[in-house]
Formats: sequence, C-alpha cells, structure tokens
Amino acid sequence: MSRVIILDGKTLADKILLEIRNEITGAGKHLGLATILIGDDPASQIYVSLKEKTAEKVGIVFSKYLCNSQCYSDIDENELAELIKFLNHDPQINAILLQLPLPERFNTDKIVKLISPRKDVDGFGGGKVMPPTVAAIIELLKATGENLADKKTLIIGKGDIFTQGLEKYLNKILKIKKCKIKNTIPSNSNNFDIIIIALGRPAILKKKDVKPGAIVIDVGINKIKGKTVGDVDPKVAEVASWLSPVPGGVGPLTVACLMRNVLELTKKNN
Repeated sequence: MSRVIILDGKTLADKILLEIRNEITGAGKHLGLATILIGDDPASQIYVSLKEKTAEKVGIVFSKYLCNSQCYSDIDENELAELIKFLNHDPQINAILLQLPLPERFNTDKIVKLISPRKDVDGFGGGKVMPPTVAAIIELLKATGENLADKKTLIIGKGDIFTQGLEKYLNKILKIKKCKIKNTIPSNSNNFDIIIIALGRPAILKKKDVKPGAIVIDVGINKIKGKTVGDVDPKVAEVASWLSPVPGGVGPLTVACLMRNVLELTKKNN
C-alpha cells in the first residue's frame, strides 16, 4: 500500500492570497473585478459568492452584474454584448469574469471573445494570463517537489480548450513533453506517471487505472446526496504517491489564481 501524500490546495491558496493582499495593500492599488452572472444555475451562484468573499479578503473591489430571476432575467445576446463592451472601457474595472455556463440561448464562444484580452481574467483567448484552473493544477504539481519534465502525463477531459490549453502550459512551465490527451480513461492509464482528470463523473478513476507511485490531480466536481466528490475513487490513495483531494485541492487554488490574475492584468496594463 502506498503512503499517499495529500496535496493541500487550501494551504497553497491561502499563501497566494496573503501575497496578493500584501502587494495590493503595500502599493495602495485599486483593483476592480466585474463578474457577470446570467441565469439561476445553483453551482454558478455558489462560485460567484465564493469569488466575491475571496476578492473582499484580498482587497479587490468586486462588482456583480446579475441577470436572473431576481433581476432582468430576459437579457438577450445583444444586450450582454453591450454590457461587456461597457466594462471593457470602464477604467475602474481591471478584469472581467463571465461565469459559465451561460444559458443555452447564448453563443458562449462568441460572447467570450467579446471580452478584451486586457481584461480577460479567465485567459479564455490565450491572452495575458494563464487560465486559473490550469494555474491551480501547475501549483499542485510543483508542490510535489518532484522532477516532472520526463514523466509520462495523461490528461483526461471533455473539453478541447481545457485539455489542449493545459498541455501547452505543462510544456511551457514545467517542461513536460510526454503528454497524451483522452476524453475517456484509456486501458493503459496505469502506464502514466501523472494523471490529471476532469470528466465530471464521480469516482470514475479506479485503483486499477493508476500506476503505483503516480501523481493524481483530480479536477472533477460532482454532487452526490449533497456531498462534493471528485472523479477519483478514494481507493486510488492506496497506490498513488500524491493525490489532490475534492474538495480542498484544485478548487480553492483556482479561486486564488483567479485573484492573482486580476493583479497581473492590472500590472500589465498600467
């Protein structure tokens, strides 16, 4: 049985947030983050609330633009485009966050591209900052302290934007070149040194799928009977050397990296 080390995303996130707060306070900076939330998706509402609390903690002014059952629920695509255009030119706003998913009536790709690269805090357009989830994964991999460059890495995910973007940054930041991308768990998954999984299917990655001593990063978020669980079966801890938990792994780090992106955008655009 492996003596797994749990990668504590919350502790790493707290360290990043403290550094952000100290820099903002020390420089007397004004940072503004505008968040647009369309619709009544419960998970999206929770995420926005969490981001608002975190922004306040580090000294970022958080502005919410809510279009749901409580106010202006019938916003259309043209009106949303005008809102983004307004925020693109607002000097008090340093970063814009469009909370996804959008309701089906919207063309998400089209709307996302309307956000100025100067204010694109999610890095959707491959602009000035790294996507926060990708940055969170890289922070967790760095925390292992292992030499990662020669490790065979398997990325399992549904979205090309996420998987290909992650591969690019793994190569650029960590010099990992041996990457494979799959949208399901392959039969040879237990040949890989690193597995990063984001399928959104609870406990889908089993012990038999993991190489002894592997690093496993769980990006999945699933709700079962009110409990949040990841894509990795708990028994994977019996063979992996490093494992990120859900909750407490990628999630809190993603929010911290989002706040760091607000600061980075502000510095790059001044």
